[in-house]
Amino acid sequence: MADTSDLHELRRRIQALDETIIEAAAERTRLAREVARVKEDHDLPTVDYAQEKRVLENARRIASEKGIEGDLAEDLLARLIRASVGEQEVRRLRHAATGEGQSAVVIGGAGRMGRWMVRFLQTQRFQVQIVDPAAPEALDRAGRALLPSADWILCATPPGVLVELYRSFSMQPPKGLVCDIASIKSPLIGPIGELRSLGVRVGSFHPMFGPAAVVLRDEDVVVCDTGDADALEAVQSLFAPTSARLFLVDLDEHDRLMAEVLALAHATTMAFSVARASGEAPQVHSTSYKVLEDLATLLAAESADVYFEIQADNPFAGRALQRLAHAIERIERAVKSGDRPHFARLMKGELEGSS
Repeated sequence: MADTSDLHELRRRIQALDETIIEAAAERTRLAREVARVKEDHDLPTVDYAQEKRVLENARRIASEKGIEGDLAEDLLARLIRASVGEQEVRRLRHAATGEGQSAVVIGGAGRMGRWMVRFLQTQRFQVQIVDPAAPEALDRAGRALLPSADWILCATPPGVLVELYRSFSMQPPKGLVCDIASIKSPLIGPIGELRSLGVRVGSFHPMFGPAAVVLRDEDVVVCDTGDADALEAVQSLFAPTSARLFLVDLDEHDRLMAEVLALAHATTMAFSVARASGEAPQVHSTSYKVLEDLATLLAAESADVYFEIQADNPFAGRALQRLAHAIERIERAVKSGDRPHFARLMKGELEGSS
């Protein structure tokens, strides 16, 4: 049996290996920065998915040879890759300098997504001010003074506030490009059309991620076509240096898409959360339970007002909620009737022949 001195020696060796691992990670990061410089010099994309696949497959192969789990090796390298991509993305944003010499005002800039937009624009060298009653008075006042002449006016406010804001803009049209990041677009279609008729450039997009996002790799941004080609190009140029995926949709189709992507997903998670709260707290957790519990926890941390608007202000959300309720009824009927084939079809999402 090993004595305490053996334990101390083993721990000492593990600590030495930990230092070696961290030193190797630091060296890998340094080399990744060199790769980033080469990519910049040759105008190559930040993310090379084929190369990433080769790296991760090689990690699994080496792990197998060394007798450790492939998932562990892949997760370790995936985290290092993500960190490197994040650094490269910031470098590209700064290098692109899309906002060089331009001013921007973020209305709602003291909010969570507003602060994210401020950082995003500043990285691209925009001179940014904010307008927000929650901000210090001097900052809010400076932002309001810049509004008439700003090159960009980015609105990170709820749709109801945006409608009133756009109506005020129609009384005194701003010089710069006006753009919103709202989760719901239907209430804005009329006001956007009115602003465009007055010669105001108006764009619209929807980041499909929260304010905690640091790296935009594998993140989606829905860019709405308002009928203004210049505004559309300008919005796309904001994200061109990033690794975000851009999806172009017509403005009046946005909410139909969001009824599926947001309203249905949020309601499903909320339904689990509400059902869980009304039952007895379990002492054990399955894999699926933990996944849903994590989703519910993330949802609970978000703004209830914003998520209410996603349900209440989207004209297509009601149909999604009805389908969710109907789906639960169908599952219940299949179980009560003992119809295993029907249950199996429902489980696999196969709807033909069911009602």
